[in-house]
Amino acid sequence: MAFGCLVGLLLYTYDLKFKTRQLEVRAHDLVTELQDESDFLALMRAEVSYLSRPDRIEDLARKQLRLEPVSPAQLVSWQTITAGQSPEWQAQTTPLSKKDGIAALIDKAAAPAMAPASR
Repeated sequence: MAFGCLVGLLLYTYDLKFKTRQLEVRAHDLVTELQDESDFLALMRAEVSYLSRPDRIEDLARKQLRLEPVSPAQLVSWQTITAGQSPEWQAQTTPLSKKDGIAALIDKAAAPAMAPASR
């Protein structure tokens, strides 16, 4: 009887040791995964701060969108707007020299829809 209890305790201790080792490995894996996620998050924050630099956005706006900074002549006082007066300046728009591919597709799709309405 004592030998059976001893074998039972031995098996229980071995099983407990095996489960403990599994939990230790899992905990180590989770810590490693957490560190990797933390590193990735720091990298993404650095990427966002790099991409959202004002000088970079300004260069892109000038090159891609052909935008320029607002000049003082374009500003209208609030009293002029609330009084309903016509401002002294007129909006200056510069037509694009050529349409991009998406604009051409939109115009092409809109042309058949407009044709029946004009009949």
